[in-house]
Amino acid sequence: MLQTDAPVSPSLATALEALHSRGLGLRRGSEAPTLERARPSVPTGHPALDAALGTGGWPRGALALLDAPAGSGATTLALGSLAAAQAAGGLTAWLDLDGTLDPAVAARLGVSLEWLLVARPHDPAEAIELAAWLGRSGLIDALVLDLGERAAPDRRALDRLGALLARSGSTSALVLAPAGRAVAGAVAGVRVALHRTAWLGIGRDLVGQRVHAVVERHRWALVGASAELDLWFGEGRRIDPLVAMLARPRPLEERPALRVVSA
Repeated sequence: MLQTDAPVSPSLATALEALHSRGLGLRRGSEAPTLERARPSVPTGHPALDAALGTGGWPRGALALLDAPAGSGATTLALGSLAAAQAAGGLTAWLDLDGTLDPAVAARLGVSLEWLLVARPHDPAEAIELAAWLGRSGLIDALVLDLGERAAPDRRALDRLGALLARSGSTSALVLAPAGRAVAGAVAGVRVALHRTAWLGIGRDLVGQRVHAVVERHRWALVGASAELDLWFGEGRRIDPLVAMLARPRPLEERPALRVVSA
């Protein structure tokens, strides 16, 4: 059962309050966060996807499922969305059930680790409880609920989480659930399917992938719109900052020799 008033680790509560206080007083020197809570959405980091969603980004007060097979860009897109939320002045969180979040990769993809709260719940139930607490706090603008490869989450718990987020209306929650895509997809207010259409390469090097994103479910806008996204890898060796201009599509059946990272 989802207990929204359940106690949370004092260390977590303290960390969140400290993050919020720093965000109000120290964000970018002396500037306070500028992401307006009246704004109905949080940017995805990709203008084409913002337009396809019809709400200008991920809706606040909603669960959004990134429905994708492993390796199809869901984690990269989620990190880019947190980076965009931070750039707009928001505070963010990542609930990392399997402990797979790589801080170095997150930083290379634009996430400011100083303004990212990371927690590692013990199981899906605890992860959902924590997401509910963060949503209820009203301090987090965007969070990622990364349920990993474990058993599918409880549908009723996700339903209650969605209802709580809708009542608070302040947090946008992205769900990564490879083992529970069917369950999460039935509950989420927004579902975006990702399909890789090509690799992006420079010479023999693989630098990213081109992904076709389709809005398959949206409670507040029309469905069916799509966007082509170029998602860059955040691991390997660094290359020229002009990677986005130099990269060219490569057939999916090709396997370039190296992975490189955008600067």
